[in-house]
Amino acid sequence: MSQHPYTIEVDQVIKTVHMAVNGVFSQEEYDSFVKEYIAKTSSIQASSFTLKIDCTQMALLGPGEVEKLKGSFVRYKETGFAKIIFVISLQQTIIKMQLGRVAREAGLNNVDIIVQ
Repeated sequence: MSQHPYTIEVDQVIKTVHMAVNGVFSQEEYDSFVKEYIAKTSSIQASSFTLKIDCTQMALLGPGEVEKLKGSFVRYKETGFAKIIFVISLQQTIIKMQLGRVAREAGLNNVDIIVQ
């Protein structure tokens, strides 16, 4: 099992990249995430895939984390996914606003935020 505060799994059958994030990332964890993300997405035709990110265990983000998140969002845009879905819980109103704002700043316009 992964010791990282994230998981990344590619499902070729339903053409979805499933990710989950927990808490916040240290710089080392973020660097590891970037390497794993590139390794797992470089072999897929992203334009036919959905990126689905479970954010239900994500913590509120401080300014440093917001910058890392924005960097990730720019990377998602560059990868070229057909759609990006963020899954949050009903209690995560502030995180929903953070995700929406950072997505706009990163130029992501194919995003849905779903409350589960």
